[in-house]
Amino acid sequence: MACRRHRHDRRGSVLSYFCVAAALVLTIYGHVMLKARALVYTAKAATAGSRSFLVSMFLDPWVISGFVAAVAAAGFWMLAIRNSDLSLLYPVMALTFVFVPLFAVLLFGEKVTALQVLGFLMIVGGVSLATLAR
Repeated sequence: MACRRHRHDRRGSVLSYFCVAAALVLTIYGHVMLKARALVYTAKAATAGSRSFLVSMFLDPWVISGFVAAVAAAGFWMLAIRNSDLSLLYPVMALTFVFVPLFAVLLFGEKVTALQVLGFLMIVGGVSLATLAR
C-alpha cells in the first residue's frame, strides 16, 4: 500500500507537536507511576511471591491510572502522526529515555553514572538534530 505525502499546514504541525508532547508526558507518567507502586508492593509482598505482587499491582488504582495514561498516550500519538511525518515526530519520543531516568533520580533516589549522563546528552543532541534538520 503506497502512502502519499501530505502537505502540512502550520496549524497541523503545532497540533502534532502538542499531541507528541502529551504522549511524551503521559508515557513518562505511566512508567514513573508503575515504578512508584512497584516499590510499595515489593516491600509489602516480599514473602508473598510474584503472583501476589502482580495481583496487587493490577488492582492498584494508581497502576490503573498508569495504564490509562498509556492508552491516552497512544491516542495522542495517533493524532500526532495523522498530519505530520513519522520521521520528524518519532525522535521526540526518545526523550522518554532521558526524562524517566531523571525522575527516577529525583523521586526514587536512583543513581546514574557519568556515562549514563553522557548518553542522555547524546539523546537530547540527536533529537535536536533530527528535528532541526527539517
